[in-house]
Amino acid sequence: MSKRKNIRKIVIVVMISLLSAMLLFFLGTFIFHSIKSSKEIALLKEMGYYDPVSVGEYSLNVARFGNKNGKHTIVGLAGLGMGDYSVTARQMTACLEEDNYVVFVDRAGYGFSDDTDNELTLEYIVEDYRKALTNAGIQPPYILMPHSIGGAYANYWASNYPEEIEGIVFVDGSQLSADAFEEEPVTSVGAWDRFLAFLAKCGFSRYVLRDYLYHYPDNYSDEEQYLGDALTYLTLDSIAPTSESCLLAQNAQEAFNGIVTNDIPKLYICASWGMQSKEDIIETNRWINRQIEINDLDLEQRALDYDDETVNEILANYEKARQDIIYPYAEKMGNCEVVCLAGDHMIYQQRPQECGELIKSFVDGL
Repeated sequence: MSKRKNIRKIVIVVMISLLSAMLLFFLGTFIFHSIKSSKEIALLKEMGYYDPVSVGEYSLNVARFGNKNGKHTIVGLAGLGMGDYSVTARQMTACLEEDNYVVFVDRAGYGFSDDTDNELTLEYIVEDYRKALTNAGIQPPYILMPHSIGGAYANYWASNYPEEIEGIVFVDGSQLSADAFEEEPVTSVGAWDRFLAFLAKCGFSRYVLRDYLYHYPDNYSDEEQYLGDALTYLTLDSIAPTSESCLLAQNAQEAFNGIVTNDIPKLYICASWGMQSKEDIIETNRWINRQIEINDLDLEQRALDYDDETVNEILANYEKARQDIIYPYAEKMGNCEVVCLAGDHMIYQQRPQECGELIKSFVDGL
């Protein structure tokens, strides 16, 4: 009996020790996260990235830059989960800000925007955008500047409220179609998602950040990386982006099927399917290899040279994608110019000055 009692005491002591260690680790993480977050948020506020505007039950962040009395109002719409778009896109918009008002509206759960349990359907997201801008005193018409899935929201906006839209620049917008993203599993926000959001809010997102966001390219400063990371931490502890991800296929297909062909001027910067020469292949692969290197990814480096037969095959595949998907999509939207700027899907980070000059030329021509 005495041996059993001793064993029981040892087990209890070990369990208490483990629980105490876990509690201390949890508290330490939370305290460290709170201290770091307060400093990061203070710097973001100081640099003009914090400007919450009520849309009813909660607030969305409306970061404003450039010339308030400028010729045009350009509204940035982020890609899926890109809570740092207002930071990373600024290199692209630098050449636009002297003559235009550049605004970034964060969707619910992104960056400084409040979270919500409401489903982020296509209509819900666009109505949030419209209310945020109106309540911020920013009146239409707008030039929308969506990246990736932001293009779906821009199309819905232009198709349903064309009088509010002066133009659209798709920065490698998602290639919408009647079956877009249908291979994505349709799920819903569950208890596990909420638990992960809780852990992120407590600071555990700092241990896994690079699983969600790679280091920025070489052309970004340490300060820009710091600010972008801070906005990403805020996004990771939200439920709304998870809801948006679950509704990705539904929203994309609904946006495509609901397109009303119109004469609103549009520019589609085609990066993902933009390769047109051997030089494009070499430069894109060099870029990807550098990202593999700086992020220490377990991926094989891409070749920088190919034989003529391989080059012709690669270019033919890209041309087929443009002919089968991009050009029909542009034609369906109406009055849309497609410009190839070969590179990564995050082309605004890879080639920000070139993107900016394309947008500036488009905007100046309106």
